[in-house]
Amino acid sequence: MKNHINTLRIAALLTCLTVPLASHARDIIASPAQSSTEFHSEIGLTYASGANKVVDQLETNFGMKRDWDMPVGLKLSGYAKRSDGFGFGGGVGPCEFITVEDHSHHYHHDDDTSTSYIIPLFVDVRYYFPKNGDFEPYVRAGVSGSIAGGDYLGNGSIGPVVAVGTQVWGRRIVAIGVEAGYDGSKVKVKDGYYHPAVDIRPIEFTFSVFARF
Repeated sequence: MKNHINTLRIAALLTCLTVPLASHARDIIASPAQSSTEFHSEIGLTYASGANKVVDQLETNFGMKRDWDMPVGLKLSGYAKRSDGFGFGGGVGPCEFITVEDHSHHYHHDDDTSTSYIIPLFVDVRYYFPKNGDFEPYVRAGVSGSIAGGDYLGNGSIGPVVAVGTQVWGRRIVAIGVEAGYDGSKVKVKDGYYHPAVDIRPIEFTFSVFARF
């Protein structure tokens, strides 16, 4: 049997959430005269070092072959920040969709295609340091867990998530940010033909570039 793995990061599914999320944030952002709490949303791309490990384990468990994969996915998040710099937030991503095509049949129209998915969810508390010119550094820590399913993946366990980053032009309506972090949550690669089930960290070390609204 010859199988091929195509790994695709989420696009249309979460993109449809972006416009209402950003619009809602702009609607509820209060001026300093009205409230000391700010509400913001973020959208960006995140590199996840653990994504390749999931595909590697699928090769080990099921004897599949990798066609293509890019360990970069879309991440959406939102947060509230108080005037003292403390805040809380949450979000979804970076997500993965893994498509497996079975070309063991003699005719292409008989090929079987199955899809597995990983949708990470996280919540955190964070602290924003006082602005230094156009830069606003921050740290955050919380917990993360992934909704995983399909023919080859199952839910795993929650884990810690920590990150450090900075935003540029934080006083403007749209700011740009960069972030480096670590996510210790796991998903399960199911029992295969060649190897028993294994828990894998699908995200691990991350680097993100995002826009904040």
